[in-house]
Amino acid sequence: MSSNKFRSNSAMIAGFSAIWIAVIANETSHLFMPENEVHATSQEEVTFGYPIEVPAGFGAGVLEEKTDPVLIDIKPLLADASVEQGMKVARKCQSCHSFDEGGKNGTGPNLHNIVGAVVSEKQRGGYKLSNSLLSGVDIWTYDNLNAYLENPKSLAPQGNMNFAGLRKPKDRANIIKYLMEKTEDPPEVVLDELEKAEEGS
Repeated sequence: MSSNKFRSNSAMIAGFSAIWIAVIANETSHLFMPENEVHATSQEEVTFGYPIEVPAGFGAGVLEEKTDPVLIDIKPLLADASVEQGMKVARKCQSCHSFDEGGKNGTGPNLHNIVGAVVSEKQRGGYKLSNSLLSGVDIWTYDNLNAYLENPKSLAPQGNMNFAGLRKPKDRANIIKYLMEKTEDPPEVVLDELEKAEEGS
């Protein structure tokens, strides 16, 4: 008899303990959950966790880094470019090119009268141009010179030019000005309509 009573009391104690544990666990959970937690009903979506604030513009630079930079228009810079500074920049090219009339070809052709020259004239003083260059450039306009000097492989991927290019627009403007000096009749520098309007403002 006493054994059955003991079992009954033990069962009651266990039951009350389970209830108290559930109550304590429920109350304790509020300490770790935000007050504005969305409680679910049968038709509501459940949302757990804490809100994360993302700073404005976060991650924008990732796409910008993958975007190819736009090549600056060199023509407006030619007005203030310097032949003397262009001569200094051209020293990087002297191991392969000459610039004066009648100059010898090196690894690259003589560049006298290069500005405005028709590229399809396949030889410059006996120098045979690559098919890659002939396919990529028609005339040595200011825009083509700018693009080629910035990165020769952009216009002639399989060309003979191994020079990495001039990244600074000012350097490119100066050396083009120097090439204009070494050209007997360089083409007129014609600005786009938008550039004309900006210069006049």
